[in-house]
Formats: sequence, structure tokens, C-alpha cells
Amino acid sequence: MGYHAAQETLPVSRLTVLAPDGYVEYAADIEPTHAILFGRNPDTQVQAVAEAEGLKEIAPVTILSPSVSANHALVSAQDGEVRVRDLGSRNGTWLLLPKNRSILVGSSDVILQLGKAKANLSLTDDPEPPVWHHRNEFGPAVARAIEAWLSTRDVHARVVLHTSPEANRSPGQIPLADGGALDIEALGTADATWPGLIEHMWRWVGRQNALFESEENTRSEGMILASRAIRKAHREVVEAAQRDAKTLLLMGPSGAGKEVLAEVFHRASGRSGPLITTNCSTFSKELLRSELFGAEPGSFTSATRRIVGAVERAQGGTLFLDEIGELPIDLQAMFLRFLDRREFEHVGEIGRARTADVRIVAATNRDLRAAARAGDFRVDLWYRLSVYVVDVPPLHSRREDVLSYLESTQLNAGISARDALAPDAIEVLHNHPWDGNFRELTNFVLRLPRDASRGSIDAPACRRVLNAGALRTTSALQAITTDHDETSSPQWADLAVKAVAAFFEDHGHEPKSWDDQKEWNEKYLKPLLFFHLGNAVTESEPMNDEEMSSFASQAAARLQADRGTAVKQLARYFERFGR
Repeated sequence: MGYHAAQETLPVSRLTVLAPDGYVEYAADIEPTHAILFGRNPDTQVQAVAEAEGLKEIAPVTILSPSVSANHALVSAQDGEVRVRDLGSRNGTWLLLPKNRSILVGSSDVILQLGKAKANLSLTDDPEPPVWHHRNEFGPAVARAIEAWLSTRDVHARVVLHTSPEANRSPGQIPLADGGALDIEALGTADATWPGLIEHMWRWVGRQNALFESEENTRSEGMILASRAIRKAHREVVEAAQRDAKTLLLMGPSGAGKEVLAEVFHRASGRSGPLITTNCSTFSKELLRSELFGAEPGSFTSATRRIVGAVERAQGGTLFLDEIGELPIDLQAMFLRFLDRREFEHVGEIGRARTADVRIVAATNRDLRAAARAGDFRVDLWYRLSVYVVDVPPLHSRREDVLSYLESTQLNAGISARDALAPDAIEVLHNHPWDGNFRELTNFVLRLPRDASRGSIDAPACRRVLNAGALRTTSALQAITTDHDETSSPQWADLAVKAVAAFFEDHGHEPKSWDDQKEWNEKYLKPLLFFHLGNAVTESEPMNDEEMSSFASQAAARLQADRGTAVKQLARYFERFGR
């Protein structure tokens, strides 16, 4: 900032220097005709400056802070005054004066701060979620995400990953849940927002640590978290719990993992009460009310004793209501009251309102939106439940989960289910619809021969095992093909499944509305069909502009389409599905 000359002479006793975080970095008396050079990497070659001011000696003092410039400020005592010269620092040099003193710098005690302590920082964005599949990938993924985020903010820094954080530990080291740690190091002079950025990263890494620990716990409980789709659903459940969501709605097919995700929510919420599970489809209407809210003795024929309902049993914890779509319409009104006020009454008890502190996780394999529009589910209850909605993806859109389960299941010593399947059998599994989701997959593995050797189960054998428990056999799906040669034409059902999976990855749910269907048809199914039906080249090598133009012409001619249509559909294909 430069300096202000003193108008009075006072004896100088001591100089105190603060770093931007406010901690004392240097304290000493100042000798006449001597100077002290402060900086992150002080260079005494500024001797010319000292000589011009009549100084005999420069003592460099290093201040290890990213907000301090390499050569920040020169301080000396001459003619009874403290003289401060800012050496063109990025963040300026600030004087902290004693109370009720003027800005004049005399010989009283002087506290000098290098740069602002902290600038106001408003951050509305976070790094992209890190992607990892195994424990040893977590730290590098977090480091890459932070570096990418810092670069978008034009912050020149690097992230150093330590797998053994105990060695060379620094005060600002950010711990990781896998046992490692991160250092974020500025590669140049950072501006005054640096402390705020580091604080923001501490909080963000804390959330990633919580997610990592939740994934580790979920995997240890037997749920497969390999595919991008199911890990996205898992992340949304954990984030809802971290936000202290009072209700969560899980929508997805039976066997896709909704009950395990309810357990994830309960664990991530950190509540002391239990997780209580009630399936709304297993009770009659009369019994379901008492199962949920409790009943007094004699309130109905079989009520010989007081019944404690699921709501009371879940006090301080979580109530998981499976198949919420089967809740009778008159009980929906009672349940809505409970969600609004957390109040309920026992069956046979009038005028006594009880309360319970309970988080609700509801799950369904029905389309509750359609049920609400049709009048089969209360609209107001839908809106009360749908604060946080997580779509749990079906297994046919989670190929990585199928392979991961096969790899984790042993048929015999040293041979997993994945090892026993030949490559053409794996392709059969990729194209299977998996209507029964994980229940169908686990049953398929149970039917595999225990004495199978590596690669011994080929495609025909795999189909026979699949068809033994499938609702739709693979032979029926294979009949839906074009009249072209099998090596060059697609299986229509397979392409439709691939298009649905791509739509799900981009939107978080399958096509549900008419507008969804139109977008799915135009942007996903048509490009896939056009590429495969008009495929005049292999997909293994990338094409240059000339080859792409030739490919479009060949495809248009083969399919009797105009070239403009070919160019548009192929562009959509390569944009979404790549090579």
C-alpha cells in the first residue's frame, strides 16, 4: 500500500509482523540503518532499494503464506521513524495502529500485517463429484476434482496427495476417509480469497469423506455399487440424509435395492433411534392402521393387548414404508396428517394426540405420479412425500453392477461366476432385460454349475440357465431383428434397452411422460438405429472429417434417406454414444 511518513518522532521499541491469518510471524527490535525484507521467498537483490534509502544491511525474513508475495515489504528505522515500503505486492501491506492514534507512523510499537486477513468470498459452486470405483481410487479422484475446480477459478495451485499423512504433516493438510490426506499448494501469489477457498475445500472434502464411508459400509452389507447410475442414487440418498430430510421417496422396480438404500439413509442421518420397516402390502386395511399407529386393547376383535405401532417404535429413528403405493386411500389421509404435524392416534383412542420424532423413507415400484393423476393416490400426499425423490435404476441399465456381482461370487475354489462365463455368454447377459433385477441375477448365479471351469459356460449354455427363471426368454428377444445379416444388423430390443439406459444416465429416470418419450425417440433411439442400420465401417477406429462425410453418404444411400438426415442422426450418435 506504500507508507505514510510520520509527523512526529517517537522511539521505536519493537516491530510485530502478522501473517494474513493473524498469527505472529516475526517480532524484534529494529536497528537504525538496518532493514528487514519480508516475503514468501525474499530476494536480497533489492539492495538497490536499500542503498537508495541509506540502509547498510538487509535481513530477509520468510513468511510462508500464499497471500504473501515473494518480495512483499521492506521495513527500516531511520531518523526515529519506522519506514515501510511495499515492494509491489499483490495484496498490499497493511498497518494496524494502536487505538486512537493517527495514521502517522512514528516510534511507537507497530504491528505490520502482510496482506488482508481474509476477503469476503461467496462460493455457490463445488467441484464436480469425484468418480471412483475402488478404495485406492478415492484420493486421486478427489485431488483431480479439486484441481479442475481451482483451474476454472483461475487459481494457480496444485493438490499434493499423501498416502501416509503422518509424515510431513502440515497445519493445512486435509484428511481423507481412506487414511490419506491432501495439501493444496499455491503456485504463485494468491489473492486474499485464498483462506476462504481452503475453508470451502475442507467442507467439500468432508462431504466426500462421508459419502466414501457410506459407500464402504453399503458394500460391506452386500450391495453392489459399481455402476454410475446406482452410485448416483446412493449419493442422492446420502445427501438427503446430510440435509436432515424428514421424508425421502425411493422409486424403482422390485429387487433394485430400495431397502438397502433406506438403510443407507438411516445410517447417514446419524439418528440414535432404530430403523423400523413396514410393508404396506402385507396387511389388511384394518391391521395396517394398527401396525402403523398402534391400538388400544379391545379396539377391534383380535386386539387383546395394547399394540405399539411402527411410528412409535421408530421414535428418534427412521420408519421405512415399503410399497407405499399400496396404502389404502383412507389411511393416506391419516398418514398425511402425521407427515404434516407428526401427530397420530391409537386405534380405539379418541382425543389423545401422540407425537413422534421420526424420519420417513417411503418406497414404491408403482408410478405414483400416474397413480395420483388417476385418483388412486392422494395428490396432496404425493406432494408431501416428494420433497426428495430418488429414482433407483433397474438392473438392465447397470451393466457394471452385473459384472461386479459375478466377480464377487465364487462358484468353487479360485473360480468366480465371471471367470466361468465365456465372452459370448457375457454378451448374452449384457443384452438380457433382467426383469427380476437382482433377485433374478442371484438366482441365475445359483443355477450355474458349481464345478464350472474358467470360460466353460458359453452363450447357448448361458441362455439355458437364464431362460430357466426368466419371464422373457432370450430366444424371444433374438427374434426381434432385421432381415439383414446378423453380423451387420442390430437387435432392436438391445438398442432400445441401450437407448433407455442412456436416457436414464442423463436424466436420472426412464422415459415417463410423452415429452420424455419423444426426446428418447429423437435423441437416443433414432441415432442408435441409424448408425447400426447404416453401418458401413467398423466402430473401432475414429474417423476424420472426410471419412465421416463418406460414411454419412453411404449410410444415407443404404437406408434410402436424405444426406441431411444422415448427418444429423450420425452427429447425435457420436455426440452421445461416441466410438
